[in-house]
Amino acid sequence: MLFHVIMTHTEDNCPGYDREKMPEVLEAFKNLEARGKELNVKQHYFVWCPPSHVAFLLLEADSLNEVSRYIFSIPMRQDTQIVPVEHLQDTMAMAKKLMEK
Repeated sequence: MLFHVIMTHTEDNCPGYDREKMPEVLEAFKNLEARGKELNVKQHYFVWCPPSHVAFLLLEADSLNEVSRYIFSIPMRQDTQIVPVEHLQDTMAMAKKLMEK
């Protein structure tokens, strides 16, 4: 399954303003690939907009549990939205099947 993730945090929770917290966050980012392998989570993309304190991810995993554990391995207080999504071709195939009934 594919999951689109949006993570946001406030300036007060931004590790960019906390020199003591930043090393821990950078280490977690560095270890995301290994964490993904451990949890069977494939990262398709992880992009960040620092001025807006928001990140966007597309992850592939078998369950929401794996995605949650992957996301929460990042030691930052954030609001997180995790939305299951599918490729347009899959949506079109489903729509065609519905039309056949």
